[in-house]
Amino acid sequence: MKKSLIALATLAAATGAFAQSPNARAITGSNVEIFGVMDMTVTRVSANGGGSFTIMDGAGRNESTRLGFRGMEDMGGGWGAGFWLEAGLNIDNGTGSNTTLNNNATGDRIAFNHTTTSVGTTAGPTMPTSTLGARQGITFNRASTVSLIGKDAGEIRLGRDYSATFWNYTAYDPFGTVGVGSALNVIGSALAPLGTQAFPPGAAYPMVRTSNSIGWLSQDLGGIRAQLQYALSEQGTDCVTPDTSVNANTCWAANGDGKMTGLRLQYNNGPLSVALANSKTIYGDVAAQAAPTSVATVGGTAGTAVNVLGNTAATRGNYTVTNLGASYTMGATKLFLQSHSQLQAASGAASEKKLTGTLLGVAHTMGALTLKLSINDAKRGDGSTLVSGAAAPNNENGTKIKQNAVGAVYDLSKRTALYATYSKSTTTAGPSSAGALRSNLVWNGPTIAAGQANSSTGIDLGVRHRF
Repeated sequence: MKKSLIALATLAAATGAFAQSPNARAITGSNVEIFGVMDMTVTRVSANGGGSFTIMDGAGRNESTRLGFRGMEDMGGGWGAGFWLEAGLNIDNGTGSNTTLNNNATGDRIAFNHTTTSVGTTAGPTMPTSTLGARQGITFNRASTVSLIGKDAGEIRLGRDYSATFWNYTAYDPFGTVGVGSALNVIGSALAPLGTQAFPPGAAYPMVRTSNSIGWLSQDLGGIRAQLQYALSEQGTDCVTPDTSVNANTCWAANGDGKMTGLRLQYNNGPLSVALANSKTIYGDVAAQAAPTSVATVGGTAGTAVNVLGNTAATRGNYTVTNLGASYTMGATKLFLQSHSQLQAASGAASEKKLTGTLLGVAHTMGALTLKLSINDAKRGDGSTLVSGAAAPNNENGTKIKQNAVGAVYDLSKRTALYATYSKSTTTAGPSSAGALRSNLVWNGPTIAAGQANSSTGIDLGVRHRF
């Protein structure tokens, strides 16, 4: 009985005390708290007939590693004010996690400006920033919000927050969208802007969080809760092409790029929870300039023309996500269901790019031990001819991805647990594949010919501690 209570307390902490909420916060007096999660994992992934590697991952593969500060002020009369700052950490090497300035393809690059290398007295090329790995210190990438809260009116939340649709992905995934069992390994690989999620660690993109957002979250209304969300573009009305100067100011993107709207409705009644969500982001509507930014000569030899931003990926246009999530608790067993769709309406494309899929999952608690299982699949159903290449992995017409995952979490105490997860992912190339497609769990696996399949496997072994 004691161990069962520990497990239930652990679940409550995971879904409440240690994470931002899709619901309006309650006014709990005036206070400031420090909280966090330290999660360290040894992970091994391998592709059938291809490469494999083993890494130590301190970003969290049972729960995301984080350091947070939150506070509440009771202003009286049923009103309160609050803030939430939450930073992702990589405790294997001490670095912070990445954030973005806005919700388009350039938002994760522009923060570093443009650096120039040189050899001797000869200027080198202006280098693009294609990854944020180890380039930022501690940032409040996970959440940075300030709120005005009414006991009856709900919460107005401003800043960087989860997108309305991502709440369904993570709340109705038994693996919480982290680790080799994460639903993002399927959902975030084949269509979402900026591509593969699992390895290397995915850059922030509008599927997960949105910067510059204005949100309203209702209080409980007979089991129904609602969320409305709007994120600003922040681009000038005279901006047309990214990385160009307009009246001495640099355009990060075209006017309107990065604007996001979202809606989520949730119904909770005893053991049943159901939520429907939709979000739309105007994402990279105009491609980066086609001409090279610079041509370098090093030692008298002409260098390669370089596009500074490098944001010419095929995923361009209005990015729309619609998903339905549900869970049902029967004693010590919790069942999960997801149905989801992503739609990329690229500018000038003859047809839309669409990814649809489902997830079935279960988590069963036996004392201090929780066992997890998920079956996750997705399929490209569009008829467009897509750009192939390393910059757009898995963007192939007719592609199918399936991932099966099993895991176990053993609670040593209310705050500390050991865990293990195993997953197998199979990617089947569609009929229009040009050979650039790879197994979606690894980035260095063998290419897959049209109509052929390849599989990859992943193992997580780790320890998680909350404070």
